[in-house]
Amino acid sequence: MTYILNKQQKVLRNEIIDFSQSELNEGVEDRDRNERFERALWKKCGDLKLQGLCIPKEYGGRGLNFENMIIALEALGYGCTDNGLSFSIGAHLLACTIPIWKYGSEMQKGEYLPMLCDGSWIAANAITERKSGSDVFKMSTIASKTKNGYILNGEKYYCTNAPLADLTIVYAMTNEEKGALGGVSGFVLEKKYFEVSEKIEKMGLRTALMGGVTFKSSEVPNSTLMGEQGGGTVQFTKSMMWERVGLSAIHIGTLQRLLDEVVVFVKKRKIANQSIINHQSIGHKLADIKTRIEAAKLLIAKAAFLIENNVKANTAASMAKLYVSELYKNASSNILQIYGASGYVENTDIARSVRDAMSSTMYSGTSEIQKNLILRSL
Repeated sequence: MTYILNKQQKVLRNEIIDFSQSELNEGVEDRDRNERFERALWKKCGDLKLQGLCIPKEYGGRGLNFENMIIALEALGYGCTDNGLSFSIGAHLLACTIPIWKYGSEMQKGEYLPMLCDGSWIAANAITERKSGSDVFKMSTIASKTKNGYILNGEKYYCTNAPLADLTIVYAMTNEEKGALGGVSGFVLEKKYFEVSEKIEKMGLRTALMGGVTFKSSEVPNSTLMGEQGGGTVQFTKSMMWERVGLSAIHIGTLQRLLDEVVVFVKKRKIANQSIINHQSIGHKLADIKTRIEAAKLLIAKAAFLIENNVKANTAASMAKLYVSELYKNASSNILQIYGASGYVENTDIARSVRDAMSSTMYSGTSEIQKNLILRSL
């Protein structure tokens, strides 16, 4: 397992941290306040192939293996204070770009992957519906087979990147009798095949735009099918495994940054002529967070190792996601408590990050879903 970084991995990590700090952070307060996504920043990330980290070079990606991709995503989380942008990149790469690489036709890979990797296009994953919630395969979106393709009807909601999406991967029911067991199919659809509903306003991750995707008797050709008909459940389940590990890496990078920042603060902040880091009520909190961050890194590293070596990793991914998301939410709140009023005011990294962390236990499968998945392995 990759935990102690080698020289090349350190160079990779430092490259992405330096890029993020110099190119992505200016103006984040204004973007967050106005819920604004900067396409120019997305293109800058594409110049570094952040949206195609593990995609083979022949398709326009950076060609990293899965373990090195995780190192790169952790570095992005550490260096980029625009947590919404990091999240958008993660959702695009892990739930859209990689699935096309793994399951798409040669036509789909050749046509779409270069634009998805270099920042020219933005992709959205569309599976969640208003009424289905965590039971995502109880969907009402239907893809009816025709002679030359399919007709799609239905609506997806809570789709990250949807308001700006040039392409979406949508999962629809192609055989209601089979249901989740062979009745769900994935489609790779350009924006001419779908309508985007209103932008959804959120309390956190405000620079990662979210919306709905609607299909009203949308006729799509056979060439839009991703893989085989009925393969959608496997495709989506795999994409969630990748997303759980990848987003966990981003979050642990963010949390490490928050810890480093608050350590600087508590060493400078003095009460009764003594740095407050020497107060056990403060120091012990930080020691606990540091220990849990290191434990989280091991969970992420194990899951990444299993995926890289084609070993079943669903449970490891769920454990990493459960542990990291709960830690991210709770530890960021504890760090805010240490800052006190100076952290609670708007336009601080910690205030934004606390808001951004709240949803981490919901997306990519709630904490309750992760516990159910882990329980099945016992």
